Amino acid sequence: MEKSKIWVFVSVLCAMFVLVACAPGSGGSPTPTPLPPVSSYEKSIFTVEEGPIVEEKQLMGEIVPSRQEELFFRASGFVTRVSVKQGDVVKKGTVLAEMQVDDLLNQLQQARIDLEVAQANLAKDKAQREYDIQKATAEVTIWKMRVADAQLDYDRAVGIQKEKALLNLNIAKENLALAEAALKLVQENTNPYMEQAVKRSQLAVERLEGLLAERQIVAPFDCVVLRAIIRPGQQVDAFFVVFVVGDPSELIVRSPYDFDLASKMTDKIEVNLYFDSKDEKGYTVSYLPNFLPVTTNKEATTTRSSGDYFYFSLPKEIQQQDLKVGRTVFLKVILGRKEKALLLPPSAIREYKGLRFVIVQDGEKRRRVEVNEIGLKGTDKWEIVADLKPGDKVVGP
Repeated sequence: MEKSKIWVFVSVLCAMFVLVACAPGSGGSPTPTPLPPVSSYEKSIFTVEEGPIVEEKQLMGEIVPSRQEELFFRASGFVTRVSVKQGDVVKKGTVLAEMQVDDLLNQLQQARIDLEVAQANLAKDKAQREYDIQKATAEVTIWKMRVADAQLDYDRAVGIQKEKALLNLNIAKENLALAEAALKLVQENTNPYMEQAVKRSQLAVERLEGLLAERQIVAPFDCVVLRAIIRPGQQVDAFFVVFVVGDPSELIVRSPYDFDLASKMTDKIEVNLYFDSKDEKGYTVSYLPNFLPVTTNKEATTTRSSGDYFYFSLPKEIQQQDLKVGRTVFLKVILGRKEKALLLPPSAIREYKGLRFVIVQDGEKRRRVEVNEIGLKGTDKWEIVADLKPGDKVVGP
């Protein structure tokens, strides 16, 4: 019974504390509920202006060689050596990469030795033949002179001396005929085996050089390596492009292709180049439609097309020290400009079901005005064609 009284007393005491805590005026003042901020009506009012406008497109560009070449192996296999990396400058004839060619090099060296031996034997045979021809020619000349002398003796001889002179003349003529026959034989006598040996050796060298060339990639001119995508030990298919090199003596600017911009690009369009995004001074560059710096090689399996980039020429007044392959530049394409146009911020224009319009504030009244056309689009204002005049107040959405 005593325990029940104690529990009742505790319960009543707790209830009193709760009532006191919730009573008005007890403790500090209650925290008021914050009111939502009131939007400023004036901030949503825009004024129609009349003035100049320029529509431009910003592009990022990169300086690259105007002459480029895609390089590849002409045989499939494993790469054993790669001697360059992207950005390296190399001389013409430098071996950039190769497959396993040790056996081919040994065979080629032996084939070249065989060719030199065959050529030496042929040269020796030709020298001997020239000597024999000269010797036979001299014999013919000598016997012609002897025939002439014998003929002279015969013409002068009389009596019994004439018969002897005739005999000598006939002998001289026979010897001349033999000398001429010997000369003809020497002239016609060639050794086809020697020439065939040289041809066989030459074909062997050319075949091995071809096999070696299929397994090596050599710089076609003094160039800079623009792209390298192989490493030693990698298996590569024939005709798969693994290097792109360029001639650093002639440079252009390329920028990633923009489909929305493509229809507006012509060779007459105004384009300015800046080396820094904050530069005020720019250089005028020319757009190069349908330009393709990469040599189109039908053997290559990854030949690019002109649709990958926009290309622009560089003016001659740019200092050479500013022109470095791979340098990033900034391009500003001027799509149009007008000295006098009606202008509104794009945020003032409403759109519903594809129709654009604005709400004009006329005193206490408002009216809807259709926007017939959006013209040039500037950085913060657009050109509009509508039944508006400068100074009209437009209520924002």
